Amino acid sequence: MKKLRTKIGEVVERRAKELNTLCCELIQAKGENPPGDVSEAAKVIEHFLQTEGISYQTFEPAKGHVSVVATVGRAKPTLILCGHIDVVPAGDLSSWNIPPYEGVIKQGKIFGRGASDQKGGVAAMLMAVAAVKDFENELSGKITVASVSDEEALGPGGALWLLQNKKLSGSACLITEPTGYLDGQYSVVGGERGNCWLRITAHGKPAHGSMPALGRNAISMLTDFLPKLKALESATVRVPKDAETLIRNGRKQLRKVAEKQGVQASVLTKALDHYTVNLGLISGGAKVNIVPERCEAEVDIRVPAGGNPDAVEEFVRSVLSEHLEYEVIKKTIPSYTPTTHRLTRAVQQGARRVFGYKSLATYAYYTSDAHHFREILGVPTVSFGPGFSELAHAYNEFVYAKDVLKMAETYANIIADFST
Repeated sequence: MKKLRTKIGEVVERRAKELNTLCCELIQAKGENPPGDVSEAAKVIEHFLQTEGISYQTFEPAKGHVSVVATVGRAKPTLILCGHIDVVPAGDLSSWNIPPYEGVIKQGKIFGRGASDQKGGVAAMLMAVAAVKDFENELSGKITVASVSDEEALGPGGALWLLQNKKLSGSACLITEPTGYLDGQYSVVGGERGNCWLRITAHGKPAHGSMPALGRNAISMLTDFLPKLKALESATVRVPKDAETLIRNGRKQLRKVAEKQGVQASVLTKALDHYTVNLGLISGGAKVNIVPERCEAEVDIRVPAGGNPDAVEEFVRSVLSEHLEYEVIKKTIPSYTPTTHRLTRAVQQGARRVFGYKSLATYAYYTSDAHHFREILGVPTVSFGPGFSELAHAYNEFVYAKDVLKMAETYANIIADFST
């Protein structure tokens, strides 16, 4: 196995320039979500796979919402590597020092929207499987690489569609989400919070703005109600025993982030074992001189390990005022893979050989595609990828070229360990 790892690693190193080019081409391919059309990025991936002689399938349940699934090897166990190719919108273009879709390398950094989240990880996993392909006969397992749409926003395709329609299967999954922090080390993310996204609507009664007492102000009703949701953040949640190490390690990382950002540490670390409530959208009213008849808000409530989105609904129902109603936009349960699992250890071992340190297994404050694999496929899933949490969705996003290369080598190591 050691000889195989060495041979594969040498192939990846020799192809460093090609890897940089692939990453830049993926960034140039855009794929903002919304609207979620990733066909340009999918074409880049298809061309790469065709050139490498790797068999693949494309799935497009709705126009532009493309996922590309490739395989190398023949037998079980199957390791899935999965990365998303959609990105969040670039925002104010004048806030970028380098145009977001130029996809250039300067001073060892690959710049552009999606560089950290998640084009660097997708490029690394594709290069790793291309290197492994040359030694396919030495593998006893099968590797599946899925480049998916619709992770950044709800959509008709992506990992969820592939799993629900039985187009993707395996015995374990590695997500290439960025798991580093600036000036820190990369971690293996073994768990993540769930969520409960709510749309809350207040129904008022219109009247002339000069006589508000004759109406019922929907905006006032809703803004009076929303602070009640904050009580969730004080609720006590019992963390499952086998998730405690993940939570503890996650706190260590967030304390460092808090110190660097000048934020009180407890404000960040509390998010890992408590509910958090964020009012993301609010709209209401028709005209300044009309008592508003309707007001609507969308609230993002994150659910920690040991919590449940059903409990969020139960709480909301208990405090909901008259003339207010709610609906669930999206909900997922918190999920995790214990630190003792073989997959976690395989990723840590592969990373140690390349990065030179043991990556902590941690719990994440965000929610990714990982929970789909744990819930629908029922397989152990962890995230490990190039890029930095602070730069995801930020202006002037970048990833270090050397980190993308090291991740490709690490993925090749993990494939060799898992498939021999």
